Amino acid sequence: MKRKPKKRMQALLLCLLPAAAYGLLLLAKTLYARFAQPHLPPCLLRTATGIQCPGCGMTHSVYALTELDFAGALRANAAIPFLVLLAAVYYAELWLKFAGHPRRLIPRKTCFLYGCLSIWLLYCILRNLI
Repeated sequence: MKRKPKKRMQALLLCLLPAAAYGLLLLAKTLYARFAQPHLPPCLLRTATGIQCPGCGMTHSVYALTELDFAGALRANAAIPFLVLLAAVYYAELWLKFAGHPRRLIPRKTCFLYGCLSIWLLYCILRNLI
């Protein structure tokens, strides 16, 4: 008898999770833009050499995602949209587990992690060449 209220609470939390995450992202964006960004120096590697470091464009990518501009986010830095996609797939895993059909949609093997890191490093090199 006690399982139904617990299940309802879990369902409510799962439903509220995306809205809470988006709200926190907007708050972080506002606080960052107001207090931190004016005091940060530009990327030293890009200033000195013109080459974009792996982190160049991540802030612009997050800003674009908060405005739901996925193409702009990909242009700024593809790492952030990829991480958002992974988070969405993990969220789907949570729903499947909640529904009683637990499945792993994201591989948990180290070769997947190394593959993602390799693709990201290749992307960082290619975006400086193009």
